[in-house]
Amino acid sequence: MAATSMEITPQRVTGGCLCGGVRYEINFSPEHDWMHGPHTCQCTQCRKNCGSLVYNFHTVTASEITWTSQATYAEYNSSPGCYRAFCQKCGSPLAWTNHGVNTDIELAVGTVDEQFLLGERDAEGKSLGAHGIALANPEADHFYVRNEIAGVTDKVASSGTRFWKGSKEGPMAKSAG
Repeated sequence: MAATSMEITPQRVTGGCLCGGVRYEINFSPEHDWMHGPHTCQCTQCRKNCGSLVYNFHTVTASEITWTSQATYAEYNSSPGCYRAFCQKCGSPLAWTNHGVNTDIELAVGTVDEQFLLGERDAEGKSLGAHGIALANPEADHFYVRNEIAGVTDKVASSGTRFWKGSKEGPMAKSAG
């Protein structure tokens, strides 16, 4: 099968919040972990934070991301050492990080600019492909699958490595749960 543009990992992406008050650029290092960078979470905090049943993240290191505008950037201390970044003007959720453990940033994939997720469109408006699979790979990791909703979110994490809670609890068998 020939490689499509959707299977190619990007070297650079940009993104930001809905109102444009927060903008970022990511320049992926050659060592970027494309297998474990993308992941989903179904924990209650993530659901309440993003307003969706499944939150898609992509882990980047602090050295890979440059905040090009932080005019309306804010953080909420959601649990000890853990912060959820958002735009204080439009409310867009942007990221999650644990300042006490490392400098990795769990970036909300939905804030990546459309050109990098979908690419150009044909005359009928259909996406011609970009980097959506690399940024939000369904074959990657899925956290808090114990909160799956039968018939709704259980298929989201049907492949990849499934974690009953967070990654510290270790992966569970695909058939379990």
